[in-house]
Amino acid sequence: MLSRAPQPASGASERLGASERLGVFGRLPELAYAAAAIAAVTVLYGVAYSQASAFPAASSLVGHGIGIVGFILMLMTATLYSLRKLRKDARWGSTSAWLKLHMVTGLVGPYMVLLHTAMRFNGLAGLAMLLTVIVVASGLVGRYIYTRVPRAVEGLEAAAGGAGLDERRSRLLKRRKALATWHTFHVPLTWALFAAAFIHVVAELYYATLQR
Repeated sequence: MLSRAPQPASGASERLGASERLGVFGRLPELAYAAAAIAAVTVLYGVAYSQASAFPAASSLVGHGIGIVGFILMLMTATLYSLRKLRKDARWGSTSAWLKLHMVTGLVGPYMVLLHTAMRFNGLAGLAMLLTVIVVASGLVGRYIYTRVPRAVEGLEAAAGGAGLDERRSRLLKRRKALATWHTFHVPLTWALFAAAFIHVVAELYYATLQR
């Protein structure tokens, strides 16, 4: 009696194939949410720009408002997802859902802070904006690596039917090492950004109040 050859995990391979067929927004819906929010903010900022015939100053009502909201979103980016990961037994949303929120706030917040600068990048504000750009770019790289780590081995096992286990493990270890290396750089950059932003905020409050 002939034995049946082992069949690959069709469900995993189908999911992998469907993921490859989807576009970027399909695979990462949080990018679509962030793009929609950025578009809405741009429209509102455009109205303020058209009324003033110039970029709203950072010290204006619009400038302060958009800067405050953007900074709050950046604080949410730096804290909420990390807190959720610490609570393995938490019921307030899955880790993947909080990661999506982390990505949305991590893109929309810096964009609002960019608008707050009125495209003037002098002194500490310029340094903070430079760090913001680097951190956002680093976050996008980390999101890509994070996406590849959990799915890579599952997809390869499904496609190969269990063959080449050592090769799959090697690939997984390399991606996990890349993720760990990225984390080593991303976290210090993030805290450097918030240190610069905090000093900038304190300095602006000092000159706006005590120096009057």
